[in-house]
Amino acid sequence: MILAGHETTATALFWALYLLALDPDTQEELASEVQAGTVGGAFATVNGTVDIERLKFTRAVVDETMRLYPPAFLIARAAAGPDTIAGHPVRKRDVVLVAPWLLHRHEKLWHEPNAFIPQRFMTGTPPDRFAYLPFGVGARVCIGAHFALVEAVLALAKLIGAFRVSLVDKAPVMPVGVVTTQPDRSPLFALTPR
Repeated sequence: MILAGHETTATALFWALYLLALDPDTQEELASEVQAGTVGGAFATVNGTVDIERLKFTRAVVDETMRLYPPAFLIARAAAGPDTIAGHPVRKRDVVLVAPWLLHRHEKLWHEPNAFIPQRFMTGTPPDRFAYLPFGVGARVCIGAHFALVEAVLALAKLIGAFRVSLVDKAPVMPVGVVTTQPDRSPLFALTPR
């Protein structure tokens, strides 16, 4: 799980830092949440385990990042049997491609679909299960989804709790679909201690 998930989690963290560098107000809100949820620089714990429930906004930032930049930009599945999708016949073993990148930006499913709005994940109502697929869905859903989310939330909280992140250069970073949704270049970030 660690080997399979390191690139996807690292990529998600890159995009989260990039989005937060572009949105200082959201970055400050996340930093405030982290500072309120820590005791002497350490995360609050319940029975020796980090109380991740205190990091609801941080989790929303991770969720919104994965909506805009899903680590797996394309999901391929072979049809188990004949079917029809949107009026198109599908034969057994036909390969069907689902693009979370497009699904997560669909105007009928998301308000302001291209905007970075972490608050959309704080309403108490989760998105439709087939409208948000950063880890896939069904029998082949990512086995490491929970681990990856906890890891990403804690890493992001630790980084933003300790540092203010900004971009050194202002040229936009473009996503490129390789195996994961990679940046087209590595921009320089400036980290300033809080």
